[in-house]
This record gives sequence, C-alpha cells and structure tokens, in this order.
Amino acid sequence: MLEKFGSALRAVISKIRGAPYIDEATLNSLIREFVRTLIEADVKVDLAREIGERVKKRVMETQVPEGIPLNNLVIRILYEELVNLMGRKTYPLNIKMGKQNKIVFVGLQGSGKTTTVAKMAYHLKKRGYRVAVICADTFRLGAYDQLKQLTDSIGVPMFGDPNEKDPLKIIKKGLNQFKKYDVVLIDTAGRHKEEKGLIEEMKKIVRMVNPDEVILVIDGIIGQRAYDQAKAFAEAAPIGSIIVTKLDGSAKGGGALAAAAATGAPIKFIGVGEKIEDFEPYVPQRFVSRLLGISIEDLEELIRSVPKSALKGKFTLRDLMEYYESMLGKGGVTKRLKDIFKIGVSDSQIQHGIKRQLAILKSMTPEELDNPTLLRDHNRLLRIARGSGTSTTDVRRLLNQYNMLRKYIRTLMRSRRLTKEAALAKIMSGDLDLEGLDAKELRKLRKFM
Repeated sequence: MLEKFGSALRAVISKIRGAPYIDEATLNSLIREFVRTLIEADVKVDLAREIGERVKKRVMETQVPEGIPLNNLVIRILYEELVNLMGRKTYPLNIKMGKQNKIVFVGLQGSGKTTTVAKMAYHLKKRGYRVAVICADTFRLGAYDQLKQLTDSIGVPMFGDPNEKDPLKIIKKGLNQFKKYDVVLIDTAGRHKEEKGLIEEMKKIVRMVNPDEVILVIDGIIGQRAYDQAKAFAEAAPIGSIIVTKLDGSAKGGGALAAAAATGAPIKFIGVGEKIEDFEPYVPQRFVSRLLGISIEDLEELIRSVPKSALKGKFTLRDLMEYYESMLGKGGVTKRLKDIFKIGVSDSQIQHGIKRQLAILKSMTPEELDNPTLLRDHNRLLRIARGSGTSTTDVRRLLNQYNMLRKYIRTLMRSRRLTKEAALAKIMSGDLDLEGLDAKELRKLRKFM
C-alpha cells in the first residue's frame, strides 16, 4: 500500500531512531526530509511546510519527562501530525436495522466506482447484512455486464436493465424489488465535473431516491486534485462520505487522502488492491502505522512512553486511559491501585477492575477522550455502556472519578508546580494530603478512588 510513500517515511523514522542525539540542527534536517516526502506524495507544498513547522514547534516546546528519549517524542509527534493530515477520525457506515438503507455511489469515470460497489457489497454481506445492488449506469457500455459478473461471484443479487436508458426507472423498480433487504447499493454513471448534463442527472437521482448516504468514489492516483473533485461533487449533491481507491499503486494516494480529508467529508473506506476483499474501513491511525512500518502495538507502547500530559495542557480521559494501560503493562499492581479497586481483593480482581475501566474508556471516540464535556449527552453514555459491556452507572462512576482526579491534579500543579504526569503519579501513590482541599473533598476523592 503506497509503497513508495511508505518507504520514504520509514527511512525518516529509521534515521530518527538511529540518531545518537537530536539537537536543533539534526531536528531541522529530519523535518526537511519529512516535508520533502510529503510533497513527493502530492501533499500541497504550503501544507507540508506548515506541518513541518508545527512538528518542530511541538518538539521544541515540549518538556520531555526524565528518562524519555527525544527520539521517541519526535516519532510520536510525526505520527500524530500524519494522522491529523490523513483525517484523524474514524467514521462508521450509517446503517439502521429494520429498514431499507439506500446508498448511492457517485464518481468520475475510471475511478473504480463499479468495482467499489461490489467490494462494499461483499464487505457488508460478510457482516451479516442482506445486501442487494442496482445498476443505474446507463451511460457506459459494459457497465451492466461488469457489475453482474462481480455480484454473481460474491452471491449478491443485482437488478438492472441494459435496454432501459432512464436510470430513474431502473432505480425505482430495483428498490421495489429489494424492499426486504437491509442495504441497497446503487451504482450510477461515471461523471466529469464539467459534464453538466450528468451532474443534473445525479441531482435528480438523489432527489428521487432520498438516499441514506451518498458516497463519492475517488481515484487515489489523482493526488491533491481530489480536493477540487470532492468540492465540485459536494456542491452538486449532499456527499455523505468518501471512498479512496487504488491505494496499492501511486504514492499520490497519500495526497488524495489528505486532500479529501481537507474538504471535511468523512473518508469511510479505502481500496487497497484489485481483489474483491482488498477493501477496508478507513482508520487513519492504522493506515499511518502501516505506512511507517510500525505495528499498532509498538505505537501504543511508544505513546505510553511519552505521556499525553507532556504534550497537552489539560488532563483528559485519554491521559487516564494511558495511565491505566501503563499500570497493566508493568505486570504488577501497586498498593495504590489496590486502594482504588477496594482493599482486600485479589490481584486478579484488581486486574479485572482495571480492565473494566479500560473497556469503558476504549469504547469512547477520540473526540470524547479529548473532550469529556461531550459525555453530558445521555445517548453517548448508552453507546459507551453497550460497547464496553457495562452500565451507564458504571460509565458515570468512571466520569466522577475522572472529574475528581482532574481537580486534584490541577491543585497539585498550581500549588506544588508539578507536571501533570508527576501530579497524577503522586495522587496514585497515595499522597492525599493535598494543599487547598478540605476534609470533605478528600473523603470524596477516597470514595471515587
């Protein structure tokens, strides 16, 4: 996947890891190489330079905890900036059970749209959905035959009429035929942003179908031109999401992903090969880890080695999650953790308690971990409880604990001039004689911890 781009990024990472020390001159050299790699992947020059400047600023302004190699900090910051560039968020497909979900696919000719429709059908079928496909491409010769061959190979029903020239009639008949299906995927004719007639036809299809989602398929080979394409389509139809195809080829796929992400439209899937199964949900963190040649496990270890508290100015749920993960990673349980999860219980029960807390935290979205105020929404609490196999009471209990910790960490940082990491470690080690807190507040902390 994007072998040339990934190879260049891995070369940069290798130099960072191999540097015996990183002074400002070495950092400048590494950043120049990183920026050059982004530009060669067709990321806009100004944006690539801006990212390079941001990397340097973050490295220079970060107070690195004692014992943490600067190399690790630089790699972590590069990783985070790449994830931000590539979209950062993960967006699931919006499918509601108990109804016919209609998804319309649009895109330029040659973008791989028809193949992508079949790949999506296969992906959904494997996950237990009843899926059907409608061929509404009456413009391209062979579109019906191609889609029929693909859907037959995966055992998904398809409706189309090669003798009918009106796509609206085909779609209407197909939707009626597939009333009992969970998801109906509609393949439309390939467009060009200058072909006004086809754009108007697409608008009519969207108005008539009233789809649950419109997906724009973009060829990764076009690089940063993906921005203009996505913008033109977004003006013609309510683009719900984007799929970027052919990421097994040109390095420009990195530029296409960055450009598409810059439009604000969510990238939900990527095509990573020619086979029907070469299709996956787009997870920027996982995508970047593969580009860098670093496993998710190694990245998580790297992230734990450079606490978020060293990089940001406030204590978040992500900090709490990383602390619990570090405790489990040490293979032992401190006396303080025994206090947190009730005195007298066994180590296995303590481990279970920590894992339960982590299950709740890992069921949160990245936005919720970084902005806990979003969790005032009861629907979010319900979703997190379901995802973690706990109850909303358990989720609220964890949030209470977090809010108390945040308050006391702030107090320690202000009164004793400690870093967040040092403040958290001090609290968890059992030092509850915090300046500025009365006996009632201390009892509350003990209750929640």
